[in-house]
Amino acid sequence: MLILINMKKGNKEKSNRGQADYFELLVCQYICHLYKIIFSYSENLAKLSNQVLSMENGEKRLKLQNDNFIKIQPEIKKILDNEIGQKGKIINVIWTGRHFVVEQSTSDVDAEHSSKKKTRFSIKSIEKSGTGTLKNLGLSKLEKWFSFSFKDQNDKMWWDLKNYINKTIKKNTSKRGELKKIAQKNKKILEWAKKSGKIFQIRLNDICLERFNNLSSKQKRDFLNFITDCYDENLYVIIVNNSGVGIYKPVDKQTKLRDRITAKKENGSDVGYTIYINKIPTYRIQTNNTNGIGISAFCQRIFLI
Repeated sequence: MLILINMKKGNKEKSNRGQADYFELLVCQYICHLYKIIFSYSENLAKLSNQVLSMENGEKRLKLQNDNFIKIQPEIKKILDNEIGQKGKIINVIWTGRHFVVEQSTSDVDAEHSSKKKTRFSIKSIEKSGTGTLKNLGLSKLEKWFSFSFKDQNDKMWWDLKNYINKTIKKNTSKRGELKKIAQKNKKILEWAKKSGKIFQIRLNDICLERFNNLSSKQKRDFLNFITDCYDENLYVIIVNNSGVGIYKPVDKQTKLRDRITAKKENGSDVGYTIYINKIPTYRIQTNNTNGIGISAFCQRIFLI
């Protein structure tokens, strides 16, 4: 199933997504130029360029992506020249990032070869240091992997908000879309919603931490192998930041049968935890509200340490 990006998100999130999309399309355009393929996303690239420029510090943001793009070009060419020798010439370039195909791959850009095989790129362009989000798991995925239901808690969060709105401004509605709009427009209600949502955010984080540690060794390995996409032998992860360019293949990061895996909270965080492999901190988990105002579906962002 293809899930399109919601362009009505907050300015910061929309700007960050716009920058990422812009960078991915620069890579698409570069590959097309290298191997004389028609670039099909010129209109998208132009719109994204204007979108980023319209944001605060837009020129600075765009310059960052263009500078990072210069850094990444030789590495992209080196990988593809090697892949062409194994899979045949490149005949098509596909921008998959816009559709966020979670079930298949975290790839942002796919280069298709004459053999019908693909070379996939998950690309992370970052301002300073860090590795970017490795995976973003929605609540339904967390419930499936960790075998629990957060529905009652989620329903209570909305019920509490409904009652608070009714008490505060005498508006009686149960429709979540309307409740959300009311909270967004009323500073007092918004602050209350954030505090209320944080309570449920902490609860979800504690549940996931406990459930992860209660998984069998095999289940833990399966989960980590899923979030790293290590079964996709055609996928490359490329991270570019102020330190340079880092590249790895997730297929090389499969957890082993002998690996000891555990998770625990660190640094006093109540909405995150760290997963250790053989006593080495390897993944950082952050439990989030997806829209940043405390009244939305929940998710977890996973980072490689």
